[in-house]
Amino acid sequence: MVGTAELEQIQIDNQFYEITGDFFEEEYTRPPELEVYGRSFSTVHRLGVLMVGATINESTKSPEADQARVEFCTSVEEGFGTDMELGGGLEVRDFDTRHVVGGKVMAKDLKTAVSDMTNAGLICAQETVKKDERFRPQLIRSKWDHENAIIVDEMARGETGYNTRIAVSPFPEEAAAESGDEYWRTIGYVPHLKRGFVQMYHATEAGEVVAGSLSFDGSNKDRLRAVFAKHNVIIPETEVTDNWLQYAVTETLSEDQAKALAMDIADQAKDPGYVKSTNTVDVTREYRTVMDTVFENSYVHACESLARGSQTPGARKLIFELADNAQHFNDRYADALYSMCANEQKFNDEDMAVLHDLLVYSTIEMMRALHLDKKRIAGHTEQRTPSSVAYLQSLDAVAFQHTLGDFAAAGAQNNRVYSACGLSIAVGEAAAIGEQGVFGGTEGLTLPREDRYGSLEFKCPKGHTNTRPHGKLIENCRICGTSVRC
Repeated sequence: MVGTAELEQIQIDNQFYEITGDFFEEEYTRPPELEVYGRSFSTVHRLGVLMVGATINESTKSPEADQARVEFCTSVEEGFGTDMELGGGLEVRDFDTRHVVGGKVMAKDLKTAVSDMTNAGLICAQETVKKDERFRPQLIRSKWDHENAIIVDEMARGETGYNTRIAVSPFPEEAAAESGDEYWRTIGYVPHLKRGFVQMYHATEAGEVVAGSLSFDGSNKDRLRAVFAKHNVIIPETEVTDNWLQYAVTETLSEDQAKALAMDIADQAKDPGYVKSTNTVDVTREYRTVMDTVFENSYVHACESLARGSQTPGARKLIFELADNAQHFNDRYADALYSMCANEQKFNDEDMAVLHDLLVYSTIEMMRALHLDKKRIAGHTEQRTPSSVAYLQSLDAVAFQHTLGDFAAAGAQNNRVYSACGLSIAVGEAAAIGEQGVFGGTEGLTLPREDRYGSLEFKCPKGHTNTRPHGKLIENCRICGTSVRC
């Protein structure tokens, strides 16, 4: 609890609640039937409710913020790995330790069991199938996701006779053949890479669970069956990939052995034609400070707005800065931003979805620029270019938000599309998938180097190169002091 708040009202699902300190004692959970698959906002609702009665500093250090931050950063990390030009050279090798409370593996908020989250996802998937039969293969996968989470809970309680479980989620090739690649791209898969994932779970002696997520590209059922057969796990030739999560390698291993086995299985599972040079986790960790800035200076304001049902001052500033680039976005995002600009008294799930997509997309574009810029200026990574960490950290909140809009605009103008966490984000007019980039392609660098005043880099009358902050003018050369006013 964050302490008693001043009495006020909050709107949740069209109902008003009186807000006092007692309100925060109760856990607020949105019914999964009301969620849209891939866009569950229960976590951001909980953080938003907390923020109504707490300071920004208190809120961003809370367990609720930890969970929301994990979900936001995971979307960025997964999306970055699906870049059409870079994706063939990227892979995911991620391990994370989770606490166990009451015999269940917990999310980062330490209040929600992972198995409860998978159950909610299953219910949401059941509702989705009622509206779209093409979604049925994902419903089957959601069922096995939940079954797997229950087994991992049992393993954490020492009830299974083993402490390590490794399963595989291949690319849904049968479903994609029936419904088309584009449909499966829209719900978060990566058809042009045929990306699958190895899932690892290891119960430690300390009573925690280490979870691993390891990608492999070029998913192939024959190769995967051969890999699992080496560990005495036989997957029938007639089994569709949607059911493969029920088959798992189970062993009693040390933590290091478990991780090594998962890495080995993922390496054997991938098509050898994909030469991997970068772990997306390493890239996102390297630039975690700027990701945290996006979350703490922008994303949390959207969370609080969702809980209140109207725009907070922080969200309103963000909306206007993003709207300054709306002419580069497709109609859905542009119209939504203009609508939000016109009505600050409304903020609903659709508004949250738009800001979530734009913030995830712009952060991915920022990661992309940082990654490519570092390679471009190898050996000179401390230069204060418009995509350097030093430059981004020098910006005030408003200028940083405007720069995010510039990054999103750069991606939109180049028709880049990213898939992450059950959805696909394309804020421009999405380009058709081509052959280029399947194994890496070319690495074209597109960085926002201008703003409403013109170029961010210019020379003074004496020839010295200056770089000014985004959205601001400077009066004198930073090297010689000569006036550079127009």
